[in-house]
Amino acid sequence: TRDDADKGAFKTPTLRDVASTAPYMHDGSEETLEKVVAFYNRGGNPNDNLDGLMDKLDLSAKEEKDLVAFLKSLSGKKWRSISPPKKFPQ
Repeated sequence: TRDDADKGAFKTPTLRDVASTAPYMHDGSEETLEKVVAFYNRGGNPNDNLDGLMDKLDLSAKEEKDLVAFLKSLSGKKWRSISPPKKFPQ
């Protein structure tokens, strides 16, 4: 946009099949979901373009593990065989 307020902003993709889309982040800097969760848990990496709304998550080790398990559960192949309804409710 060439607007200084938009520096460092990126469109967030869907989480569907996220376990299959490594590497992660806009620049591919994180190789695993575990590393992505750790990145957000520590509040990102300090830099001039870090959004002021970015805060540490302060998750416990178990909560980090649980979040990664949840993200991995968003992957699968069954959704690919679902067809849209032939008729929508009126």
